[in-house]
Amino acid sequence: MSRQSTLYNFFPKSPALNNSNKALTRASREGGGAAAATRASPSPGGDAAWSEAGPGPRPLVGSASPPERKNLNGGLRRSVGTTYVSDKSEEDHEIQSDEEVQPKTQGSRRSSRQIKKLRVISDSESDIGGSDVEFKPDAKEEGSSDEISSGMGDSESEGFDSPVKVARKRKKMAGNGSLKRKSSRKEMPSATKRATGISSETKSTLNAFSASQNSESQAHISGGGDDSSRSTIWYHETLEWLKKEKRRDEHRRQPDHPDFDASTLYVPEDFLNSCTPGMRKWWQIKSQNFDLVIFYKVGKFYELYHMDALIGVNELGLVFMKGNWAHSGFPEIAFGRYSDSLVQKGYKVARVEQTETPEMMEARCRKMAHISKHDRVVRREICRVITKGTQTYSVLEGDPSENYSKYLLSLKEKEDSSGHTRVYGVCFVDTSLGKFFIGQFSDDRHCSRFRTLVAHYPPVQVLFEKGNLSVETKTVLKGSLSACLQEGLVPGSQFWDASKTLRTLLEEGYFREKLNEDSGVMLPQVLKDMTSESDSIGLTPGEKSELALSALGGCVFYLKKCLIDQELLSMANFEEYIPLDSDIVSTTSPGAIFTKTNQRMVLDAVTLSNLEIFQNGTNGSTEGTLLERVDTCHTPFGKRLLKQWLSAPLCSPYAINDRLDAIEDLMAVPDKISEVVDLLKKLPDLERLLSKIHNVGSPMKSQNHPDSRAIMYEETTYSKKKIIDFLSALEGFKVICKITGIMEEVVDNFKSKILKQVITLQTKNSQGRFPDLTIELNRWDTAFDHEKARKTGLITPKAGFDSDYDQALADIRENEQSLLEYLEKQRSRIGCRTIVYWGIGRNRYQLEIPENFTTRNLPDEYELKSTKKGCKRYWTKTIEKKLANLINAEERRDVSLKDCMRRLFYNFDKNHKDWQTAVECMAVLDVLLCLANYSRGGDGPMCRPVILLPGEDTAPFLKLKGSRHPCITKTFFGDDFIPNDILIGCEEEEEENGKAYCVLVTGPNMGGKSTLMRQAGLLAVMAQMGCYVPAEVCRLTPIDRVFTRLGASDRIMSGESTFFVELSETASILMHATAHSLVLVDELGRGTATFDGTAIANAVVKELAETIKCRTLFSTHYHSLVEDYSQNVAVRLGHMACMVENECEDPSQETITFLYKFIKGACPKSYGFNAARLANLPEEVIQKGHRKAREFEKMNQSLRLFREVCLASERSTVDAEAVHKLLTLIKES
Repeated sequence: MSRQSTLYNFFPKSPALNNSNKALTRASREGGGAAAATRASPSPGGDAAWSEAGPGPRPLVGSASPPERKNLNGGLRRSVGTTYVSDKSEEDHEIQSDEEVQPKTQGSRRSSRQIKKLRVISDSESDIGGSDVEFKPDAKEEGSSDEISSGMGDSESEGFDSPVKVARKRKKMAGNGSLKRKSSRKEMPSATKRATGISSETKSTLNAFSASQNSESQAHISGGGDDSSRSTIWYHETLEWLKKEKRRDEHRRQPDHPDFDASTLYVPEDFLNSCTPGMRKWWQIKSQNFDLVIFYKVGKFYELYHMDALIGVNELGLVFMKGNWAHSGFPEIAFGRYSDSLVQKGYKVARVEQTETPEMMEARCRKMAHISKHDRVVRREICRVITKGTQTYSVLEGDPSENYSKYLLSLKEKEDSSGHTRVYGVCFVDTSLGKFFIGQFSDDRHCSRFRTLVAHYPPVQVLFEKGNLSVETKTVLKGSLSACLQEGLVPGSQFWDASKTLRTLLEEGYFREKLNEDSGVMLPQVLKDMTSESDSIGLTPGEKSELALSALGGCVFYLKKCLIDQELLSMANFEEYIPLDSDIVSTTSPGAIFTKTNQRMVLDAVTLSNLEIFQNGTNGSTEGTLLERVDTCHTPFGKRLLKQWLSAPLCSPYAINDRLDAIEDLMAVPDKISEVVDLLKKLPDLERLLSKIHNVGSPMKSQNHPDSRAIMYEETTYSKKKIIDFLSALEGFKVICKITGIMEEVVDNFKSKILKQVITLQTKNSQGRFPDLTIELNRWDTAFDHEKARKTGLITPKAGFDSDYDQALADIRENEQSLLEYLEKQRSRIGCRTIVYWGIGRNRYQLEIPENFTTRNLPDEYELKSTKKGCKRYWTKTIEKKLANLINAEERRDVSLKDCMRRLFYNFDKNHKDWQTAVECMAVLDVLLCLANYSRGGDGPMCRPVILLPGEDTAPFLKLKGSRHPCITKTFFGDDFIPNDILIGCEEEEEENGKAYCVLVTGPNMGGKSTLMRQAGLLAVMAQMGCYVPAEVCRLTPIDRVFTRLGASDRIMSGESTFFVELSETASILMHATAHSLVLVDELGRGTATFDGTAIANAVVKELAETIKCRTLFSTHYHSLVEDYSQNVAVRLGHMACMVENECEDPSQETITFLYKFIKGACPKSYGFNAARLANLPEEVIQKGHRKAREFEKMNQSLRLFREVCLASERSTVDAEAVHKLLTLIKES
């Protein structure tokens, strides 16, 4: 089958196309056929160059070939990516179009009449190998040349919907005899030479089928030729009903209709009737999935048509095929690379496969009473829809590009009548792991908990119920989640309610295999707890779980649409999501929450961003973040767990100290750690491999999923990949067992409970969590020949592993032995020892008897089957019965082998709980080793944090001495980072009348105030995560939540100004902070008028210091604020020191040296003009600003003097201190 004729077949018949076809035929006859019929120019050297190497297949042409080549009309055509090259002549395009190519079996002989078709690939694709990209039709028959000129008939259209090429007799050309096969060695050079005789008129006609000359004008086809400047618009752009202003959805609703469905398209019936069967099917699929890019399987290639082809060219670098409709494609083996590229750019991809063979199609048609031309096409179905949030990384999709989880989030919201609070139901899933989180919680008007959720579990795709989102939630989606793929689902039909969700889960039987319960509700425990206690069937949602179950319903619907619901839900891996601050309320008794070992520190979205824990504020990467500084994990699952630990540090002193003990234990055995680290580096991503193995072994998917019917040309390659993944998992678990064996030698000396749990076998100690995998791994070692399976892609189970296969083999041996015994009886009965069995297949076991013995009286049961010279062959009823039994056993063996891989994977997955537990234990060990590595190799002194439980005798405090920023080892100028002491609420800093929990931080611009505050927050996070910190001393009571108001930025996408963002973050602090919180506020109030800002800052400081009494660092440049609180016992003053040389009236003469040292007291000035000079503001501007500043200062001094005079006059007695203060002010003024 030629791919050129594939295009003709899919394209509706039109006069223009027929005229072009006729012109093509005339040109091919004129120019010798080859030049006119070739779809793309050959590589330099042509066939002559290839013929010198012998008659073998052509080598693949890589990207090293020249970027520009001559097209058929003598013009240049630029190659921009993957393209097709054919060495076929006119005959290639005259093959009967009702045939398609079936995958060739290995070792088949290429006929001397075979027509070759090669795919040119780029260097990036060269690793696929020649066998993966070469298109090798089995049949080699030519058709009539009239078929090209007249277009493809309806009866011929089936050929492009089937990969099987049926052998046909060669047709005779009327008056010209049969077509002759030209030699591939001599054909192309001569054809190319004769092509120069093509007329300019023919060239112009041919150019209607050529690709555009460059990627920038791909929307049109260049007219080309010497005398033509005509350009043709793509065919689909001429369709009136497809134009933007006339487009309708499947219900004929216009785009401005409130219920318009952008994912569907109305296609007129008369247009569909004019299409060939193959293209009609494409339009039917596209009309129901207009928002998807359709990868449509034709033969061994995925084709992209019309608007999808434009995307393929513009986004993937593919090239257009010739023709006046857009069309591009690529080989099946490259699906993973191309689909992932589109998905990462925000597209949604549908993979359409052929799910019927021609034989199956014929059988289906025979059963139909009335057959139309549209029925005689092999069935094609969507086998997978891939989006950003639904990637499972199967063998077709390839491996993930990063280790961290990406989530699909489903959201349901219900707002109360007041509008101040709302309730969210959420369900989010990591499809690469098959792990679901489901929960329901109330939230404030700022959506604080929802913002924290999406910061801890960052989604890449969000599903929500259309018309049911509040303005505040929409603001979050437009702001924090603007980069996410967002999709609204129709209430009821797509976004299910709770009752429909429960009913669907039970009816579909998703959890039947995993739960294996004979009675009761077939739901995972997490979902059971969300149903009503009064309903034993499990169809009634609980009162406080309706939104959560509805969110799950929206998620399940979407997974069904993507055809991955069975493989993910059948894992029954559900966990309830509970917001971290659920138990933290301001009325909590001191220290009560810290006795719970599962309590976590709350780091909301704002804090994670301001402290740059996961992403920096410059470009959003991990460079310079705490994650990058700490992360030395060696396994992907370890890296994912570390991120969880960082986002939710511990609050319980007992749990924190247990982790710190683990770090000390590990640092005490460096030799063992070195061995373990070397082994950890060898581990694959076992967590994702377990999910892959489950998906392949799922019996539900094997029974009714379209993929189970798909005909894949690279099935052997995919089978090898599956086996490699499986063997990689087995090897990984063997390595894990070695690790536990190494650690077992020193485990008795460990103090840490958590460390002992993850490396101690359950069978040896009741406290151990690690399962004993030895027996199971030995069983899989002997299950089949691993090396043979790795090479062949086939698994043949050894005896004793697969009962069905073993029984089939036993029955085969029994029947064969029975037939041999029967043969001996017949030899004795006839008296001839030369009687043997003869035959093959279902005609086996015929008794071949010499002719001289057949003249005797043979038994009546002997039935003559065949004869040959000198002997006759017979069957008996006994032989027929035994042969039937043998054939039945052989068929059972073949069926068992065909399904062997799935059943083996399914049997492996039955022990999923133990495999998963082992991976979790290794993840904990990997993270502990990561923290131990940081604690041992930090720059400068490292100390073990001391965490004290707060109580009546121990008030909240934070003591950091000689502390350094964990992510900054050098200053901007290359000097060593200067350590600082940060003391809040400590006894040594206690004032006369009590402890100060609020520290006002002042200092010069660029003096290090913000860095100091971030440093305090990061060290608190590290200490409670259970890690050593870069400090000489670190002592604190647990912090329940870290609040930050740092930096200045607006949220343009959310319509929020800089000052509004500041006040929103401050409001969240005042509403949620407790006495055990750490609050970091940087320069509050700078986004508005000076007096307004000062007043707001003053009020906030008073609330934090005197009402909430939480540990606070509050930086400011409002020196009036410092004066107001200079005598307040609840507030302590501190500043970043600097050294001023030549301080005078002229700021240009001053030299400021930043000391980056945090000391007591207030800084007299902010030295803003120094920053202005460093920023290269014009000197004239700085001088004018300085003069104006002096005027403001004098004005403020006059106001202060006037205020003091007024206060003094109101006093009844003379206060000596007040008089002295007044005199001082008079002197200063």
